[in-house]
Amino acid sequence: MTSKAGERLSHIARWMGQLPPALLALLAVSHRLLSLRRLLPVLFAIGVGLSFAGSSAPTDRQLRFQTIASVVAGREFSLAGWEWTALGEKVQSWRGGTGRGLTTEQERAVVFGYIEGIRRVRQAQERVHRLVSITAAEAEVAQARQELAHLRARQQGRRPLTEAVIQRQVGQILVEAGLGVNGIPAPPVNFTFTEPPQILIISPRNEIRNVHARMLAPDIDSAEAGQRESAIRERTGYSAYITRIGGLGAYPTMVVESTNIEWFISTVAHEWVHNYLTLFPLGMRFGSSPELTTLNETVADIVGNEVGRRVLRHFYPEFAPPDTPPPPLQNVPANGSAPAEPAGFDFNREMRVTRLRVDELLAEGNYTEAEAYMETRRRLFVENGYLLRVLNQAYFAFHGSYATGGASSSPIGAQLQELQRVKTPEDIAGFLHTVRWFTSAADLERVLGVPE
Repeated sequence: MTSKAGERLSHIARWMGQLPPALLALLAVSHRLLSLRRLLPVLFAIGVGLSFAGSSAPTDRQLRFQTIASVVAGREFSLAGWEWTALGEKVQSWRGGTGRGLTTEQERAVVFGYIEGIRRVRQAQERVHRLVSITAAEAEVAQARQELAHLRARQQGRRPLTEAVIQRQVGQILVEAGLGVNGIPAPPVNFTFTEPPQILIISPRNEIRNVHARMLAPDIDSAEAGQRESAIRERTGYSAYITRIGGLGAYPTMVVESTNIEWFISTVAHEWVHNYLTLFPLGMRFGSSPELTTLNETVADIVGNEVGRRVLRHFYPEFAPPDTPPPPLQNVPANGSAPAEPAGFDFNREMRVTRLRVDELLAEGNYTEAEAYMETRRRLFVENGYLLRVLNQAYFAFHGSYATGGASSSPIGAQLQELQRVKTPEDIAGFLHTVRWFTSAADLERVLGVPE
């Protein structure tokens, strides 16, 4: 970067520092809505429309996507509508000073109270389900439902304050790590506890590649998901996978309610990283290629987990994990055999074995054999307590984008861990300042000095 460019960025940073968090939030969401990540579905729709306008008959590919749309018709999720409502709520919360002036102990009490509220709501849900299952008296069921509604309303009332507390705590750690402007993380941390949409992933059967994604309603259950996946496969020949997600990098971001404080704080940080990256080339190119999706998701995993650990150590030390770095990722042998250690069933190790063998079979053109192998492996996971509903090409197209997980065969996870460990140890800001300019995996290899 030239010195003049650096001066311009400094001026922008100082200017942003004078803006209130609410306006920074508006700038961030505007950027997200205009970023490539947000434009991809729009560009896809425009492209399909233009192609129809220029020809008398749609292509086979276009017909397949039309069929997919018809299979999930009425079950789509409107992200723009949700963002508009949620952002308005956040601006109102900021203007009202929600959560300001609380002591650390008061903040902890707020968060612990909300977690206890989650437990009570879930217990009430289970009670209603049990009473309905045993065909209890209508009056008893009605009373249980009334109690559930009361608990949900109470939880809804607590939600804005709890979110404000967690946003402040995560924001403080980000600023201390060097990722703030005038004491405010840029963009500001904004999230909402909600049930995020589910996502439909489409992949060809002869390769693992995400060719289409669509957000669906959060209330789709396992039975409905399986029916729609089967319908897509039968009517289009594509592999389909519908899954729940733990969060979504909208603005505000979506995070699932959980009683696991380590998980949801790390998820808040993970989704903030996506918001941050959309201001730079790496995030702007999210979704433009499988490797760039993997780069984005893996960076968010690494930074989100580290920020989550620091938040726990500072505010909730009794829940902080051991202060040891994660072990470096290693690919298992290409022949699909797992190393002898560690003993016992290791999900990531076995999933990596599965992915590499599937890659081999697909490279040979044996996609039916690959599908039979994946079903055999799925049953093995179920037998060992991992209740995988489906394991197919679309499953790997989605989960394989997280290179720190076993579903990926990409070297990017290990390379990013190496970059953090060797080039920027304990330096979150330095790590992000390096990777945010990446436009391909070749940039990562160049920084690591990998020979061409």
